[in-house]
Amino acid sequence: MEVKISDEFLGTVAPLVVYWIYSGFYVLFGSSEKYRLHSKKEEDDKNLVSKKTVVKGVLLQQAIQAVVAIILFTFTSFGIVYLILFWKLGHLLIGIRKV
Repeated sequence: MEVKISDEFLGTVAPLVVYWIYSGFYVLFGSSEKYRLHSKKEEDDKNLVSKKTVVKGVLLQQAIQAVVAIILFTFTSFGIVYLILFWKLGHLLIGIRKV
């Protein structure tokens, strides 16, 4: 039994997974003073936004990123002919004329 994963799925999901794995390592090693760039007190003083707000912002950005990737993969999977047709149709609909 072979599991096939599309390039579109990997192109959409892989960056998100890599980000969260990298962030997990940062959180794990961030608690150790040995690997810190700034002390815990200095970090708390400089951070003006809560971690909850940051996570919500990251999730929103990643949702937008995934939607845009899915749209782009959908259009590019049609091929260049369909992209040209959509482009010309868009020009006709909004009334752009060649001068």
